Amino acid sequence: MQQGREEEEEEEDGGPERALEKSPFQLTAADVYDISSVVGRDLLQLSAGPQVPAALARLQFRIVRVLEMLEALVSESSLAEEQLRMERDSLRRELEVLRTEGSPGSTQQLSLGPDKVVIDLTDPNRPRFTLQELRDVLQERNQLKAQLLVVQEELQCYK
Repeated sequence: MQQGREEEEEEEDGGPERALEKSPFQLTAADVYDISSVVGRDLLQLSAGPQVPAALARLQFRIVRVLEMLEALVSESSLAEEQLRMERDSLRRELEVLRTEGSPGSTQQLSLGPDKVVIDLTDPNRPRFTLQELRDVLQERNQLKAQLLVVQEELQCYK
């Protein structure tokens, strides 16, 4: 009774044999277990009796299919790995070019954008204050000048 129910469930979703028909890139962990189950069942049938030639042919076909799937997965991962390696090498070369262009004595300038400034940290005349700090200093200077003028006028009055 239990075995009949399992066979009905397998027929509803295509059974474990359906996993062998899928693309290797669409396989799930459950499909791998289904394939393992199918191959295991075929191995048991080999020792079971009179249907050995048919079971052997089925098993051979399924093993070839599993090997094809593995080959596709390995070649896909090798291709992806090779693409990543090429991209890494390209980025390394680009980084090296940028480093050599940015080294001291280089006449080329990097394009940084409209709101960016390159500051040479070894330049003794480089800016040391932000624009806001300079504005604050100038405003304070102007206030002190105004106070000085007021004090000078008061001093003139006392003379």
